[in-house]
Amino acid sequence: MANNNHKSKELFPETNAFFRGLFTTAKPEPPKTVRELRRAISASGLRHADCVERSELEKRYTDAVIAARDAPGKEGLEVEQTLVRAGAATLEVIDGLRCLCVGAAAPELVVVLYHGYGAHGVEFAALAALLCERLLPRRLQVVLPQCPSGESWFELDVTKYLYAVTMGEAAKARVVRATPNGVPEMRCRQRQFLQTLRRRAGVAPSQICLAGFSQGAMVAVDLALDAPEPCAGVVALSGFVMCVEDWARKLQGKKGLRVLQLHGLEDRTIPYYTAPWLRDLLQTNGARVTFLPQACSHECGPASASAILAFLAGLF
Repeated sequence: MANNNHKSKELFPETNAFFRGLFTTAKPEPPKTVRELRRAISASGLRHADCVERSELEKRYTDAVIAARDAPGKEGLEVEQTLVRAGAATLEVIDGLRCLCVGAAAPELVVVLYHGYGAHGVEFAALAALLCERLLPRRLQVVLPQCPSGESWFELDVTKYLYAVTMGEAAKARVVRATPNGVPEMRCRQRQFLQTLRRRAGVAPSQICLAGFSQGAMVAVDLALDAPEPCAGVVALSGFVMCVEDWARKLQGKKGLRVLQLHGLEDRTIPYYTAPWLRDLLQTNGARVTFLPQACSHECGPASASAILAFLAGLF
């Protein structure tokens, strides 16, 4: 049977080649001239005025491919372009991650805000611009990294968490103790990204605030606890708990970590009744948690901006 299948694949090679060509998108030819390189880089939204040598343009073009691949939809691009044209933001590729960097070029405090599962960082561009404007004259920069190719930061099955709740305390405990697939890889990649970001911005670890929404909140908490040095603080928006024993152990070395936790009372994606699980884990192990329920669903509502502003103002 195996031999027959092998032969059948060779019966109509022209037909097979035709359909492969029909359903496979050909990769565009890379730019060959300096002018083509500059044009391609500009089309991605990146700058190239600082590129003098051709080798620098070629490196920037590699970043341009990432910037184009991970770009938001039409509305998101319009938001980005408006901020960039106004001089309020720049588009960068930092350690392989497409980032919209809003606010000060030489910041006193950098907020890294991780988006949620299957979302795009540009969703928080308006919030980032508001925070930077309201906190003047203090120099704030908000960096919105984009997960590559629309991937999630790590594997996440929310239905498994919610199903465990219905199965009793033992099932719930097993789920929140587990380390989801992809978390170790995420830690490694984001540790390198944050190091590169700190060098680029010229700030110390204590001048980095890690923030996130939904799955991004889980990323922010995890990275803050995994870091060898304490960060300025954490903003967890509609997040959840995971690997609780690991987090509890790491919290022993992060006593006094400042955390702002916001969660919508009408949240049906990550129900509000799960919010105290994270709050209690953090508080019990020495974190300084400000916990504020919000009159909204699974979103960052208008009242959230005021709470975040007040929290960030206390970090300078």
